[in-house]
Amino acid sequence: MSLVKSLNSGVSGLRAFQTKMDVIGNNIANVETAGYKSSSVTFAEMMSERLGRAGGGGDSSPQLSNQVGLGVRVSSISRDFSQGAMQSTGRSTDLAIEGEGYFMVSDGGENLMTRAGNFVFNKDGMLVDQAGRSVQGYIADSSGNILGGGAAEDVRIDFENVLPPKKTDNVTLAGNLNAGTSVSKVLQAQSGFTTATGDNATLATPINDLSQTLTDLSAGDVISFDVTLNDGTATTINHTYSAGDTVGDMINSFNSGLTSAEGQLSLIDGMMNLRSATMGDSDLDISNVSITGAGDINFPGLQTIQEGQTNTQTMSTTVYDDLGQAHSLMLEFTQTGTNEWQYDARFLDGETISSGASGTLTFDELGQLSSGDMLNMTFEPGRGASTSSFSVNLGDSQTGTRFTQYAGSNSAKVISQDGYTQGQLIDVAIDGAGQVQGIYDNGNSTVLAQLALAQVQNQNGLEMVGSGLFRATSAAGEMFVNTADSFAGTAINSGSLEGSNVDLAKEFTNMITSQRAYQSNARVITTSDEMLTEAVNLKR
Repeated sequence: MSLVKSLNSGVSGLRAFQTKMDVIGNNIANVETAGYKSSSVTFAEMMSERLGRAGGGGDSSPQLSNQVGLGVRVSSISRDFSQGAMQSTGRSTDLAIEGEGYFMVSDGGENLMTRAGNFVFNKDGMLVDQAGRSVQGYIADSSGNILGGGAAEDVRIDFENVLPPKKTDNVTLAGNLNAGTSVSKVLQAQSGFTTATGDNATLATPINDLSQTLTDLSAGDVISFDVTLNDGTATTINHTYSAGDTVGDMINSFNSGLTSAEGQLSLIDGMMNLRSATMGDSDLDISNVSITGAGDINFPGLQTIQEGQTNTQTMSTTVYDDLGQAHSLMLEFTQTGTNEWQYDARFLDGETISSGASGTLTFDELGQLSSGDMLNMTFEPGRGASTSSFSVNLGDSQTGTRFTQYAGSNSAKVISQDGYTQGQLIDVAIDGAGQVQGIYDNGNSTVLAQLALAQVQNQNGLEMVGSGLFRATSAAGEMFVNTADSFAGTAINSGSLEGSNVDLAKEFTNMITSQRAYQSNARVITTSDEMLTEAVNLKR
């Protein structure tokens, strides 16, 4: 009887919308479940029954008529794998995947996949989920290197781990040495040479035309300068006068006798200036000028207008030997000449530097190093440690830092050294690539492990096994296992969990429509029942 068909259609509708309500209820129940992916129901029409014959449309519009459907069925229950909102928790072992992929966990048998990253370390140092399944990843070698892409294993951290000491191999300096750190002694005449017209004398002015020449000099007269050299040694420099000699001739004779290594005499605005060639303290002086012969000149005395000064730039750092023992290194840079510096190294506790304790650095006119950019040192650390060597790098080409000599402040300093003493593991942190970084009490960190992530070709082919876990089936296609930094657009957020992607507004709207559809299908059943009752009552 055809009324039975309508009854069955109504019943199929009740069943279908009951299933949809089950899915909606499950979605709403998991609105706060970490990593939960909401589900949705898709319906399909059940087969139709043909009543009567084909036709009705003519040859120009052929069609099958007189077909009636037999109800509805659930076609599929699919999941929405879109990203859930990031929820900050502040716990370093709470992890959320941003992008595609799944964490892998294992109970010792098969590997399962999950988006819920609420992990903790258990008493054995294993990183596990809330059910005790081990999180899978790759363990670093002794140098902190990770080889991903292979078979993943349980992530385990040894919290009794001790980081072995590392001796210092490289010390790096960077910054500027002030080109004016050290200065030379400068002496200047108390008054200048002038001509009869009152003008300042020049190098071309004849000596006998000077206002200070009281009696003209004759050929063969000797001008004698009593000079004290930089180191305090006394000497005499003579100029033998020839007819027509100028002030410049006299100064050239003086400079030839003094040599450029000691200093140079010059004439500035008619006044004699004597500048030491030695940076810092100097005894250079002209104590007396006398003339042997008939001539006489009133030479002005010289006074010090700039004392020679030697300033240094001192830097310090700690270097470590093979046993991890610390040694305080002092590096002192002293400007000894124009564009020239001397360095001296020493240890505060008196350790012997057997090689490279001192040397010279030179810079070009642009303030750049013209000597080597590496100083090699060897010292005896003592206390059971073997002889140790390290390099002092002046600047770092990899980071773009330089070691220069410009006029300006002294900013040169030690920016790094690569040694350290032994360290005890005190904490762990997980970065965006899923690397588990061990943090030690000596201020260093190293990679201990890296979490593995899995991706599949077809996420809808994953089978749910409860607790937010998925099993890869043949329908999911090939599974790829690697680290987060090997998957484009994928990163791991530490201190966060991925929230459920359930949209409550959408679920409540679907609940209302499902309720009305359920009521409508129930009304079909009751109406069909009433019609059957009427048909049965026709016999009475």
